[in-house]
Amino acid sequence: MLEYLEGPVVERGEEFLVLGLGGVGIRVTVPSRTAEAAEPALTRLYTHLIVREDALELYGFATREEREMFAGLLSVPQLGPRLAFRLVAALPPEELAAAVRNGDLSALEQVKGIGRRTAQRVMVELAGRLSKIAPPVITPLGEKEQVVLRALTSKALGFSESEARKALDRLRRECPDAPVEEMIRRALAILSGS
Repeated sequence: MLEYLEGPVVERGEEFLVLGLGGVGIRVTVPSRTAEAAEPALTRLYTHLIVREDALELYGFATREEREMFAGLLSVPQLGPRLAFRLVAALPPEELAAAVRNGDLSALEQVKGIGRRTAQRVMVELAGRLSKIAPPVITPLGEKEQVVLRALTSKALGFSESEARKALDRLRRECPDAPVEEMIRRALAILSGS
């Protein structure tokens, strides 16, 4: 219904902005990082309107990705707009997506109102839909990593690029300064499950 609102900031609070639009002040609930960074002269917020029997709630986000993550969270059973908003406000979309992909329950549990069961429910519900909401960020490879990737995906070894990239992500954390031969050896150990 409302794709975005754009106008000057008339009032600012910890988690809200009031935009002046054609003589009307529209209050929008926003993450605190968005409220702090909003330009006073002209701000654009990507919006999501929740219509309830007793109220209209307008949520605004600095990026489309944040709004899409919010909308995706609304589909999780028993996770209302307030908890979905807290998750998006606490964790930018890339961090929230990484937490879901890595099964990092503790990152979600740090958000007020999110317990272990709710965090597990979010993980399960978002796992299948995550590629639509927040596609994985492909980290650029360094020179050594490109050599390792080519070796792993060669006809001789035959691993898929996604398998090789997962192994490289792990190697980045465990031994970033290892020589190419050592990286290939460790990647083979990871991929063979040793």
